[in-house]
Amino acid sequence: MEEYREPQQPLAAPAAYPPPPSYPTSQPVYYAPAPKVSRSLRFRRTMRLLLHRLLRGAVIVGRALRPYAGFAAVVLLLLGMIGWMSVLLWWPASNQPTFTRATSLPPTLAVENFIQGQKTFNAEIMWDAYSPTFQASQLANGATKATLQAQVNNLRRIGVEFLHYDYIGGVREDTGSMYFYTVDLRYQNQQRRFPIIFHADTEGKITEIESVLTPSNGTNTNQ
Repeated sequence: MEEYREPQQPLAAPAAYPPPPSYPTSQPVYYAPAPKVSRSLRFRRTMRLLLHRLLRGAVIVGRALRPYAGFAAVVLLLLGMIGWMSVLLWWPASNQPTFTRATSLPPTLAVENFIQGQKTFNAEIMWDAYSPTFQASQLANGATKATLQAQVNNLRRIGVEFLHYDYIGGVREDTGSMYFYTVDLRYQNQQRRFPIIFHADTEGKITEIESVLTPSNGTNTNQ
C-alpha cells in the first residue's frame, strides 16, 4: 500500500522590509550662563522690595487705624515733640558760646598793701592805700584813720579772721583800673567767701571799694 504524500510547496523567500529610517544624532543642548547681577542692582532690587512691602503694610495699618486717625495723629505729634525736646536736651551743642576775654592786669601795690593791712588789722597801711580823693571823701563822711583803726580792732576782738585772698583779675577803666578778689572770712567757727572789687586811679591808689565788708560811705568799714 502506497503512502500518500502531499506535494511539497516551494519555500517562499522571506519578505524584504525597507531599512528603518536613520535619525540624525542629537547634539547636546548649550545653555548660555545667566548674566551676572551687580551688587548695586541687587541692593536696589532689595530696597525696592522692602519699600513695596512697607508701603503695603502702611496701607493695611492705615485702613485698620482709620477710625482712630485723630487719636493716632495726636499721639504721633506728642511723640515727635518728646523726641525733639530730647535731642535738644541731650544732643551736644555744635555751636559753643564764644566770648572775648579781657587782658588781665596785675594788682597794684596799693591794693596789695590794703589787703595786707586788712589781714593784720593795721588801719595805717589800709589808709595809706587810699587815693587823696578817697581819703577826702572818707573824711567828709566822718571816717578818719583813727576811726578805721577802731573798726578793725573791733573785728579782731570779736574773732573775725581774714584767711585767704584769691585774685581773679583786673581790667582798665576810663579813669584807672578795677581789680577783682575773693576773700575767705572766718567768724565764730563759720567760714564764708565774699567778693571784693577795688577801683584805682591812674596812680594805682584805691578810689572805691565794693564789698559787703566795706560799705562805700566808710563809716562801717569791714563790718
